Amino acid sequence: MTNSSLSIRAKLLVLVATASLACMAIAGAGLYLSYNRMYQDRVDALRFMVEAGHSMAARFESEVVAGHLTRDEAQARFKEAFLAIRYSGDEYLFAHTYDNVGFAHMNKALMGKDVSGIKDAAGVPVIPALIGIVKSKGEGTYAYDWPRTVGGSETAVKLAYVKGFEPWRIFIGTGIFIDDLWAAFLSQLWTLIGVIAALALPAVILLTLVGHNISSTIRSLAGRMRAMADGDLTVAFPEAGRGDELGDMGRATQVFKENALAKQRLEAEQVEQARCAEMEKHRTIADLADRFEQAVGGVIHAVAREAAGMESRVAEVTQAADQAGRLASDVAVTTEQTSSNVQTVAAATEELSSSIGEISRQVGQSSDIAREAAGIAERANSKVDGLAQAVQRIGTVVELINSIASQTNLLALNATIEAARAGDAGKGFAVVASEVKALATQTAKATDDIALQVADIQSITGETVGELQEVVRVIGHINEVATSIASAVEEQGAATREISRNIQQAAQSTQTVSDSIGSVNEAASQSGKVAYEVLTSVRQLSSHTDTLSSEVDRFLTQVRAG
Repeated sequence: MTNSSLSIRAKLLVLVATASLACMAIAGAGLYLSYNRMYQDRVDALRFMVEAGHSMAARFESEVVAGHLTRDEAQARFKEAFLAIRYSGDEYLFAHTYDNVGFAHMNKALMGKDVSGIKDAAGVPVIPALIGIVKSKGEGTYAYDWPRTVGGSETAVKLAYVKGFEPWRIFIGTGIFIDDLWAAFLSQLWTLIGVIAALALPAVILLTLVGHNISSTIRSLAGRMRAMADGDLTVAFPEAGRGDELGDMGRATQVFKENALAKQRLEAEQVEQARCAEMEKHRTIADLADRFEQAVGGVIHAVAREAAGMESRVAEVTQAADQAGRLASDVAVTTEQTSSNVQTVAAATEELSSSIGEISRQVGQSSDIAREAAGIAERANSKVDGLAQAVQRIGTVVELINSIASQTNLLALNATIEAARAGDAGKGFAVVASEVKALATQTAKATDDIALQVADIQSITGETVGELQEVVRVIGHINEVATSIASAVEEQGAATREISRNIQQAAQSTQTVSDSIGSVNEAASQSGKVAYEVLTSVRQLSSHTDTLSSEVDRFLTQVRAG
């Protein structure tokens, strides 16, 4: 069992028991030392008496050595003086030889007799034991049980001290009973036990009461602490009024209670603050959603309106491109007719050249042909004028397409700016706007090419008109000099060759006009395709705008829902 599993009262009792045992151990050690001290005092007293007898024998031996006495005289005087010594009442000294013969003893019957048969109460020979100590150590103590009275049965421990005197080969000794030492020791021991018991019993009672008070107080305090831990903050801690350590615990627990109450209040305030913050957040989100709807929704609706307008304008561009294509086709047909007429004139001129020898005979016929050529030239001139007007109208259409492409490019630029303002939500719209801008740029480039082609057609048409006018003038001149053909055959040949050359140039110019009209027709067709692609992109833009509007509405609904 560890110390932590013991109650405070048990620990206090263990403390008292330990202190009592420690006191008893200390007292026992003191008694033991006291007993040893008394024992040593008895040994010292015995040694002192034996030393006195030993000094007496040495003094008489010194007389023998000095020659003042014989050894027998010295021993006789020693015995007389030695046997007269008494101490502690009836205690005496004795002396025996190393041969177990009585030398000087209070009992005269033992002197000169063998004393090796003297035994203690245990039957152990005493004199041989004493002789052994003398021979081995020179002097020493020997304890043995001995009858307290001569012939009595009561025995007690007796302590003897002996010391050898080598000149006479005797040992001197004395002995006293020491059972009183043990009795004194036991008496002191029981007295000490009584004193310790008298002191320990009140301490045990007092510590038992104190332990019970501490234990009950701690149990009560622990119960209220558990109640407080379970959330009951109404418990009171009367221990806080005590002045001891339990009072410190009560005050500390009261601090815990106050802190818990403060924490509870703080948590309630935090919950309220969180609720207010959540409401404020919802209001803020709703305001942001409204502002976002006003800003982005307006932009989306404006883009949708612009897309619808752009779609109508691109449709107009498509119609204009189709009309330009049809006009270019008409001009091409007219040009083909003009080219055919010019070829006819060239053939007639060739025929005129081949018939130059028969000019005189064919004058009338030449005049008719000249008149017919003049009429054809007039008609060609009229058709070329129509061609010039058609080309002028194509230029007007090209300018209209260029104007529409510029407006489309401007709208695409505005759409790109608004898409950038919309952030991530306008990325798809920005891509469509970029495509529209690219198509508008391509349309502008195509219309510029058409304008260049139309300008070329106009230039060539002007040249054709001049040439046709020249043809009319020449044919008129032919008609004027037809009456003088006979006399001016050479001039007619030259004129005929000039006419042939001019007709060839007119044919080449007419072919050039036809080729240019083909380019115009192709450009008009390409413009129509571009316009159709722009129309498709605008319709996709309108669809994406509707999708963006739906996504914005769904986003705002989710934001407002929290």
